[in-house]
Parts: sequence; C-alpha cells; structure tokens
Amino acid sequence: MTTHTPATDLTRDHAVTLFDQWTAIWNGELALASRILAPAFRIRFGGAATADADAFRGPDDIAAYIGAFRDRFPAPGLRYAVDGAPVVDTGTGCAVARWTVDVPDAEGAVVTKSGIDMFAIDGGRIAEVWSITGARRFAP
Repeated sequence: MTTHTPATDLTRDHAVTLFDQWTAIWNGELALASRILAPAFRIRFGGAATADADAFRGPDDIAAYIGAFRDRFPAPGLRYAVDGAPVVDTGTGCAVARWTVDVPDAEGAVVTKSGIDMFAIDGGRIAEVWSITGARRFAP
C-alpha cells in the first residue's frame, strides 16, 4: 500500500457513502469521479489483463476508462452493487467491500460476478483503490 496520511476524521458513514458513490461511477455516473476521487487518484487491478490501468492518474483517467469499459456491453449494460456492509478502519483511512456486477452477454443472458475493492481514503476522498474481480460470484 502506498503511504498516505491516515484519515483519522473518517467516519463509517462517510466510507459507506464513498462505496455507494464509487459504485455509481461504475454504473455510469462518471461526473461523480471528480467529486469523490483525490486529484492524484490511483487504481490497481488484480488481473494481469488490466495492468495498463495501473498507469491511470486522477479522476479523469478512471472516468474515461470506465466509460469505455461500459460501452463494450450491450444494453441495458452492466449493473454494479455493493454486496454487504463495507469494513471500515477509521484509524488508517482504509475500507473494504465486496461488490457484484450483472454482466449481460450478446444474447441478453446475465451472469453475476463479484469482486472486492479496498480504498485508501485521504482528506475525505478516495486516494487509492485495489480491485480484484472474480470469474464468478463470491459465496455470500
């Protein structure tokens, strides 16, 4: 993890709100990126196929990536949701949550997959995300 100043003023409610807003960005509300992501935002995906994303810097880069990613799927498109309550460490400014995504295929069938995102929150904004996506839904 990159060293960051612990967000000692972070509340559980604020971390939960950030997860909801992060999920909304992945559901196409791209304008939220500049409001909830730190200017030097970074994301690190666990999958080797997404290694290029490790070079993203800032809200604009990730919003452009998410927009292009969403465009690859047929209507009604992807649908993300937080799956369960996030775990929040207010002392370090870190939070983690499981999420699901409904992925439509070309024939209209939907497959549910899931993943886990961990945030480093600094100054009330998401500074870094580590994201792992599973090939199927994680057991609830």
